[in-house]
Amino acid sequence: MRCAERTGTGMMLWLHEFYMVMEPQYGAYLYQAIEFKVGSSLPPEELIGATNKAKNEVWVRGVAYAPALHVRKFNTKEHRKGYLFHTAFDDGDGDIALFGQCPEVVRVDNCTAWRAMSAVLDTIPRVIHPEDIKTRIMHVAGRQWHYVCGVTATEVDGTFRFRKMERSGFYMYPEDVLGPELQSASIMWEHIDSLFNNIRDGMKSSGCARSGSLRMPWTAACMSFVQVSFLSVK
Repeated sequence: MRCAERTGTGMMLWLHEFYMVMEPQYGAYLYQAIEFKVGSSLPPEELIGATNKAKNEVWVRGVAYAPALHVRKFNTKEHRKGYLFHTAFDDGDGDIALFGQCPEVVRVDNCTAWRAMSAVLDTIPRVIHPEDIKTRIMHVAGRQWHYVCGVTATEVDGTFRFRKMERSGFYMYPEDVLGPELQSASIMWEHIDSLFNNIRDGMKSSGCARSGSLRMPWTAACMSFVQVSFLSVK
């Protein structure tokens, strides 16, 4: 299986796509999909106490993207301001202004979890590698549901070993791996960016700040994305 329906949204969750689940201890938690299975095919330890409904439902296994503030609590030497491999003191290229208030997450490679698709929230997160911010491809300051991730970690006996994540080993969208024909929910963030870029260009070309026109594709998938995002924010 390469995908499963996000329950109640009419949109699919694809392999390598990011999603969020409400975890009792931590609240909304970020994962990246790496496997799908029908509940009856799950490992035996996952089926303890499972109902027939759960066994018939599709489940997703994801690798955890933990908040950097959370994993830092287990490593006293990491109690400092700034991102894990970036501070205001070691870089003078304006990255701090670009990062803004965008929260940092860490991919914990040896931490995965199975969750039923009915538990997947309708929030559509967007996770961005720092290299895309450094090269001015992305701007994330103040954007809701956006996260920065350029660090991987391995948890051993309650402590985390961090290392920088190469851009080549990071997938922002499932299209990066599975091909551009998917039109995943996450790729709709690119359409939203294009919409605002076109608005800005239209206003500039009109020669005034009161009117302008633009033309761009606006699919049913775009409409579904906006509606789900609005409901999530509400």
